[in-house]
Amino acid sequence: MANEVVRITTALDQKKAVAAKLLQRAYLRLVAASICDKVPQEKGAGIQTTFIRYKRMNVPLVPLTEGAAPANSTISVEQVQSSLDQWGDVITITVVAQLTTLHPLMSIAQTLLGDNAQRVIDREVQIVMLAGTNVFYGDTSVTSRATITQSMTITDTLIHKATLSMLNAGAPPRFGPSLFKENASGGAASGEQAAGGHYLAVMGGEVRRDIMKMAAASNLWVNVTQYQQAKRTYTGEVGDYLGLRIVETNFIPKFSRLGNKTVAVASTGSGGITGLVVTAVDGGGTLNSSTTFYWKITRKDLTRGFEEAISIAHSTASTATGNNESFTFALPATTGYVYNVYFDTVATGGTGTDATLGLAAENQAAGATVTVTACPAATYNPPANNRVAGNDATDPDNIYPVYVVAEQALAWVGLQNLQTYVQKGGDKSDPLDQVTKVGYKFMAKACRL
Repeated sequence: MANEVVRITTALDQKKAVAAKLLQRAYLRLVAASICDKVPQEKGAGIQTTFIRYKRMNVPLVPLTEGAAPANSTISVEQVQSSLDQWGDVITITVVAQLTTLHPLMSIAQTLLGDNAQRVIDREVQIVMLAGTNVFYGDTSVTSRATITQSMTITDTLIHKATLSMLNAGAPPRFGPSLFKENASGGAASGEQAAGGHYLAVMGGEVRRDIMKMAAASNLWVNVTQYQQAKRTYTGEVGDYLGLRIVETNFIPKFSRLGNKTVAVASTGSGGITGLVVTAVDGGGTLNSSTTFYWKITRKDLTRGFEEAISIAHSTASTATGNNESFTFALPATTGYVYNVYFDTVATGGTGTDATLGLAAENQAAGATVTVTACPAATYNPPANNRVAGNDATDPDNIYPVYVVAEQALAWVGLQNLQTYVQKGGDKSDPLDQVTKVGYKFMAKACRL
């Protein structure tokens, strides 16, 4: 014991050994922004962007009658609109920190902010893609994320269904206005397929691995290094399979269920979410008494920003006295995450569907307490959970999205391109020039065309 005490004491008098070489950060393969068409927006044009499409005319169904004019057809126009968002972040560095830090702090800050900005851009593109409604769930035998089972992995049949769906909808392949070469009048020229025409599939490594396992049996996988003719390759492209050019990313959501699948949760319960306490409070709000209200919690990793861990819609009854009730949500204290709280939008108690849940509190810090005093508006509904209630042993641990992209599918509309700033120099708030602020900002938005 005496020897141990001496060792602990002398450790306080030892010089720190700090390696001069910085450790490398984990590598992120960010690809979503690279598949967007870049569309600049003029200054002074506001924050909303509008794209115009003239839709195809209907064809006549009966022949002309001699001497009689046909009925007039109409021109149909549709708009695709997007409102731009401004994003940014900043680091404040003191002179003392710069003088006493071994590594070049200013350079490191600029590098970290650049990485930060690119993750924000990639995430915002993906959030827009995830909001799309042309979706195949699981093996296409189900119609919602909540009914996908763990046996529903990607298959050749599913890939064929996806590409056939794109083809039948007239979605043009990448690098061409049409799957077929067009003649001067806009019609197909002898049905010849346009050179290099293909659809693009963006996926995580888990799905790419499943595809390569299938491809091993059929020998149809073509590695990007084995392309026989000169092709433009995409950021993160790994190969070609069944007409899909495969792009791999490690920055893509992995949806999981947060908590258990028991719908009813008593006051002071957790719904199986470690660290959560939901309490029905007598007073403090305007909620009806003796009413069953639904709620849902989602969690975001602070380094990613996706709502990936998603609870089912749980229900808790309000207290039984008066119509002035409220609820408190004491959120988990696990660091590295923020939480969104969704609550019933129906004053008399809803159905527990996502359509009747609205955002009550957003990006709440770990350990925060959220108080819900009234039903929120239904303007922002929660993402779908991984599984409906029950004890189905076939629940998937994670669900992985795949984006299948055609030509002109996405645009990145920029009013203000990514700009970095270094603010230095004394002013009234910093007369001795003791701090330097380093930051970035941009104003843009992804848009599904």
